[in-house]
Amino acid sequence: MNHSFSLRAEWTGNRGTGTSGYKDYDRDLVIQAEGPGELQGSAARAFHGAESRWNPEQLLLAALTECHLLSYLHSATQAGVVVTGLACRAEVTLETTSDGAGQITSAVLRPEVWLAEESQREQADGLHPQAHERCFIARSVNFPVTIEPEAPRQMPHLPEFSSRLGAPIAVLRPREAKRPSQVTGLENRPVSPGAAHTPPFTRTSETGASPAAATAAPPAASAPAEPQSTFYDQVGGHETFAKLCRVFYEGVAQDPLLKPMYPEEDLGPAEERLLLFLEQYWGGPRTYSEQRGHPRLRMRHMPYTIDFEARDAWLRHMRTAVDSLELAPLHEHMLWDYLERAAHSMVNSA
Repeated sequence: MNHSFSLRAEWTGNRGTGTSGYKDYDRDLVIQAEGPGELQGSAARAFHGAESRWNPEQLLLAALTECHLLSYLHSATQAGVVVTGLACRAEVTLETTSDGAGQITSAVLRPEVWLAEESQREQADGLHPQAHERCFIARSVNFPVTIEPEAPRQMPHLPEFSSRLGAPIAVLRPREAKRPSQVTGLENRPVSPGAAHTPPFTRTSETGASPAAATAAPPAASAPAEPQSTFYDQVGGHETFAKLCRVFYEGVAQDPLLKPMYPEEDLGPAEERLLLFLEQYWGGPRTYSEQRGHPRLRMRHMPYTIDFEARDAWLRHMRTAVDSLELAPLHEHMLWDYLERAAHSMVNSA
């Protein structure tokens, strides 16, 4: 039997000039479906979206999580396990490449189940693999999904959330980590290259009962893991960082506040030092340490008065330099996040 589902999505982010430039439009969308109404969508913050709206990665994760919970309730009812509360924290990992493309490579679901009879805990934990096998969404994705049941809290309630790069991060008190009780994967389902298979483990019940035997589906075959490239390689290596430093110091040379701080009349040596440091920090050659030892950035900057005005001037020129690189959004965000934090840490005067 076939079932059809439909919706309509409309881009609402035209600021007046359309897609005339990469930063000239918003990523806002409105998603409409008959029944539930409208959903406000956008890109993740790392891709210049609005973090107050749902991004595609969150929507995919929500579909996977919701489907697992509904499948679990069905399995519990069928098995005679009385569930009185059910919640789940979930995360996905998105990997990007140097050309700006990317894919989700894994997901983790951490369900919490409240039971009418705690004596059924072991049986309840054992229902997650079955629920995963029945989940329509899980059967449709091509990345591995790990199920890690957690001990339920005193009372079921939804956690508060914050955002980082547009991804959902549960704000909860730390709890003792548990080994995964089940890593599920559908037989013969394609897995993205490099995705490692995690062996299944069982969770010891809170009542002290012996662990239940895990029954995982055979792992899908995967290609050998490819070497992980560094951020330095992904953004173009030496040429990219050389341009960043060149454009930055072109601005500094004309700045009446920053230029007098440099001991050399020629800014060339300072540009070279910054280049070597950034290359090493982001995974390139380690020439900086070989020539100058430990960076000790704050100590090296202590002889100079760096106040908020100087920090802001430094960031203005660095912002111009970063923009000149035209990096992929996620790479740009990572680089700028570091540069902002570095600038704030150098302030030594009010």
